Amino acid sequence: MNTAIAIDSLLLRDDSVFLLEMILNLFPNSEIYTIVHKRGSILGPIETRPIVSSFLTHRAKDVTVFKKNFWIMPSAVKGIPIHKSIEKVIIISRGFIHGLNLPTNVEKYLYILDWDLVDQESLGWQKMFTPYVNEWREKALTKYLKIAVSSESLKLKLELPNTDVIHPTYKTEEYPFVRDEDHHFIFTHQLVYTHDLSVEEFRKIIYYLDSKGETVRVLGPDSHLESIKKEFPKVEFGGDHCEATNALYSHQAKVVWDFSRSLFPSKSFGALATGRPVVVRDEANRREFLTDGAYFLANFHQEFIQKVYQDVEENYLNFDRKKLRRLGLKWNERLFKSKMAKFLNK
Repeated sequence: MNTAIAIDSLLLRDDSVFLLEMILNLFPNSEIYTIVHKRGSILGPIETRPIVSSFLTHRAKDVTVFKKNFWIMPSAVKGIPIHKSIEKVIIISRGFIHGLNLPTNVEKYLYILDWDLVDQESLGWQKMFTPYVNEWREKALTKYLKIAVSSESLKLKLELPNTDVIHPTYKTEEYPFVRDEDHHFIFTHQLVYTHDLSVEEFRKIIYYLDSKGETVRVLGPDSHLESIKKEFPKVEFGGDHCEATNALYSHQAKVVWDFSRSLFPSKSFGALATGRPVVVRDEANRREFLTDGAYFLANFHQEFIQKVYQDVEENYLNFDRKKLRRLGLKWNERLFKSKMAKFLNK
């Protein structure tokens, strides 16, 4: 059976790309369909497969292409041509790619990893198109008889009571555990990820930590933070790296600040897997997944940052590192793969 796998974006290695690779292991000869693809940006087996993308590919320098072209997203997705030989289509959607025009005779499987690839609150003039785009997104869900979602909170948000919940996974093997008896731990720094933090939000975190004399190490995209680098020259910016580097920084962090908006908090789980607690946004899906070892920040006002910081200072030495690791490893690759294989009738 000729199979196609569709995904919103192939611009950088994120959680959806890792899941795509795992599903490719189940369907190794599949074609790949996507809205935007930047050749060479995704290393590994994905680039060896036939990849079909929309006309937005020619505008795609980075992920901002989705925000800039939000208003024409339905046209871009519906215009992606599906080869007539395809008999089975597997969709990994973060809110848009499930709107593909699919032949009525193909088997269709939809896995909704995320719904808010574009933060609609931050749109400019494109906001006038949100009713049109959202109606198209929601209507497109009715085409699928087989739907699974990544979390209970997403299931409630989309009002899909009869769907399966298949929790995602992340590269657990990249987060090794150093036992207490093998290493004398001195927790030396605060680790802050930049993902999905605005310049102002990031500055408020850094300002407070710097005022407390903390050593601050930063991982993630940082080209938009040049003004912060100049203002706080002591802060160490490590850039955007793979999970193995994240783990290296995480082991000796007092706490890991992760404000990424992905519905599945993989970076937070990576921190737990190394035995360290996390600070995250106070949102329903974070509370669903992070049942221990997490501090929830309601907003970025100084009094809230201060309260979280004080809680960390009082408790960072007292966490049971092995217990945190067990929680971090709960969402392992083997479990995801077995559930997904059952869902896809593989």
